[in-house]
Amino acid sequence: MAEAVKAAVRQGPGFKLGNKQIFLPNHVITFLRKEHLPPNEACFKVPLRFTKFDLRDYLWNLYNVEVTKVRSYVKQQPLAQRGMLSRQWYRPLPLKIMVVELAKPFQWPELPQNLEPWNNELWKKRDKMLEEQNEDQINKKRFLIPMKSKQPLSKERKELASLAKKMAEGEIKWSNDVVLDSKWDALMTREGLAVART
Repeated sequence: MAEAVKAAVRQGPGFKLGNKQIFLPNHVITFLRKEHLPPNEACFKVPLRFTKFDLRDYLWNLYNVEVTKVRSYVKQQPLAQRGMLSRQWYRPLPLKIMVVELAKPFQWPELPQNLEPWNNELWKKRDKMLEEQNEDQINKKRFLIPMKSKQPLSKERKELASLAKKMAEGEIKWSNDVVLDSKWDALMTREGLAVART
């Protein structure tokens, strides 16, 4: 009889469970890998509205992990700019970190050496492509768009350049083949005289 009572006591946690019932949780809790923590402690990033009791109940009900102590702190984020060229600064929402003391120690598994089953090469290519796209966007925002004069000339531009060179050397005389009204002839001769005098 005494053994049955001891077994029943062992099944429950060493603390009073909360009465808050959550059926479809809409929060994200992240288990953080911190190498400096001892094996009987674990670190979590939780939503700002989370309390120590919520995390303790969460770990017990979902993972059957007993927690003896919980420490929490709120980590402020540094100031950030709204856009690359904007002068508006804001402070992002802070992060809430909780460190729990476990009844049973936990040891992180060793990192795998062979990353082929997770398509690591594909992820590296994806990250490289995203980084290049980000650099292009940053350059466009900073007006570091390559100048037209430094880009290779198109076929039409090359033809226009050769035509202009021939006109400057006097090989070809420019004409737009437009017949002007006769009243412009007198004006052209006056301007021609004025230009010749200067």
